Amino acid sequence: MSYKLSLDAIRDKFKFTSSIRHNPKTELELLPYNTKFKDNQYDFREVTGEFIRLIGQKQLNEKETVNTDELINNVLDAIEFEKPPQRSEFKQMLKTLFVDENNQLYLFHPQTLYYINTVENENKKLATFLFNVLWMNEEPWSMDNDVTHSDLMSALLFKSLPQLSTSTKRPKNYSNIIPTISDLFIKDFKWLATKSDLFTNQIEKIISYYYFLYVSQFARRNEILFKPIEQEIQPVYFTFEGEERLSKTRVSYEFGWKSIERAINQTFAHVNFLKMINFTESTSSDSKNNDLLSYQQIANQVESMSTEEQLELEQQVEQLIEEYKENLSGDIKWELLGTFHASSNIPVLKKLDSFFHIIDYQFNQSSRAKPYNEFKQWFVHFCQKSFLKSRGRSGKMLILDTDYLLFLTKLMIKDEPKIRLKNLFSEFETRGMIFDRDTQTAIVDYFEKLNLLEKKSDSGDAIYVKAFL
Repeated sequence: MSYKLSLDAIRDKFKFTSSIRHNPKTELELLPYNTKFKDNQYDFREVTGEFIRLIGQKQLNEKETVNTDELINNVLDAIEFEKPPQRSEFKQMLKTLFVDENNQLYLFHPQTLYYINTVENENKKLATFLFNVLWMNEEPWSMDNDVTHSDLMSALLFKSLPQLSTSTKRPKNYSNIIPTISDLFIKDFKWLATKSDLFTNQIEKIISYYYFLYVSQFARRNEILFKPIEQEIQPVYFTFEGEERLSKTRVSYEFGWKSIERAINQTFAHVNFLKMINFTESTSSDSKNNDLLSYQQIANQVESMSTEEQLELEQQVEQLIEEYKENLSGDIKWELLGTFHASSNIPVLKKLDSFFHIIDYQFNQSSRAKPYNEFKQWFVHFCQKSFLKSRGRSGKMLILDTDYLLFLTKLMIKDEPKIRLKNLFSEFETRGMIFDRDTQTAIVDYFEKLNLLEKKSDSGDAIYVKAFL
């Protein structure tokens, strides 16, 4: 298939005839961010509730969101009390059992996940994004409706919860650029769903981690532009919270958060450029059902084109660059742009490389630096709340805490009685997380303290991590 840009569509969407309008709304987006960052987002409890409803095609009507005070009163109304004081005492007991410190329903059973209120629109957007990139092509999944309870109070509570309605909508608002991550997530999710208590308590963790994995991998793939992908998932170095010595000389510093931050910094430029070069003459009119092309997919199409076709495309790109620069404000010093290392030897791909660097450069040399920086903050702020910690002079580093370590280890052992230590670290790497020698030692020491290691010999190949509750 010949790859040919639709210049008219690009001019129209990006407002080339007036003043360039970056990040125009398109049928399919790449990330759920905008250029007005709010530091009170995201609440992953809210995200989890909406995500679970989306994959199960369930709907909690806005008028029936869970108000815990009303819920408790509904439970009480279903009970006959002999004496008035008993109602007050029973109410306090119900609150202690079923309502948390934030006055939200305590998540004590998988079915309660359906009833997490998702109020903020940004949390709904993120849930839809995660549904699209982690679940979109999978069949709907829902929890068994036949809920049985060993105690009367739980049964009464469930009877008082509002009825869920069925939704046949499968919103597709975002393009999945890395389907490999979706495959991994579904495998882990479906195993976790077989463990009722673990699922209820840890579902937020797995959704949160796969969000981190997808966005960080997306950013790192974009960084190489049109180069071929050598590894489907490029693992990033994490350290362990139990380590005492962390310094800039560690490989986990250079190839940890620092490598992600470098890629994330250019996210807004990549999103704009990818949107732009996805307006082609071959784009289907029903583009909502077609994922956007990645840099590598575009490169593959270009490589299969004839010399004449590539030359025609190169002329299109040159014209686009000229018009783009002409319609930007005149405060940019193009002579300071400098040189860059091209990602391909093919002339037209080199020209596209040049166009990307022009887009990225102008954001940093004009009044448009603010939206450029605000856009990436959605992800950076999430990382700061979850995996990033400051290590003094070493700066910020990706840290795996003990809760995450134990949860992910369970996830990788699954139903086996044990896993070879070497294989465990390989499973972490498959999911985008790698450890240097010092971190591996710290993790092994921690497992040993918990009596989780089984040694057949002193050889590293003969050390196992035992399954645990």
